[in-house]
Amino acid sequence: MAALDCLQPVHRSPGRLRYRIRSTSAIPWPQLQRRLSELLAGLPLYWRLTPGACSVLLVYRPPADNLSDGPDSADANLRQASQRLITALSECGATPAAAEVIQIRTRRPAPAPLQSLGHGLINGLSAGVSLLLVGLACLLIGLGGLGLMLPLAPGSVLLVLAFGLVELALRLRQPFVNG
Repeated sequence: MAALDCLQPVHRSPGRLRYRIRSTSAIPWPQLQRRLSELLAGLPLYWRLTPGACSVLLVYRPPADNLSDGPDSADANLRQASQRLITALSECGATPAAAEVIQIRTRRPAPAPLQSLGHGLINGLSAGVSLLLVGLACLLIGLGGLGLMLPLAPGSVLLVLAFGLVELALRLRQPFVNG
């Protein structure tokens, strides 16, 4: 299983695979090449080792008659070649690098009990005031609608005032909703 962790897929397309080999120990490239030529001899593949880039390319080559080949044979042959590559790497002594540590941000620590109590009271007060403002805005919308139907009544001014009250209610709640 250790040799499997040395392979990093770089590119995959139908009939083609490229792996980067990441090993902490030095890989004996001539030995790996000899072992791969023995293991991959019976498969219809073209393969290439690139020691400078630490990569292996596996390309499926279908038979010339196109009759002895099924629709899934490219994937099956590449899968089989990948397994044989893992076998060759383990025989050559490839060892994977240690797992990288990933930093994960977590939530901020819980506040002190008095601080959370004060925060809860302010949150409740903000919610109450916001509900009162929204209720007043609903009343102004109703009066503004009537004011638009009656002549010489300030209906549009009441609707603009109701819009402002809804905006104020939302701004009062914003610090408690975002946190």
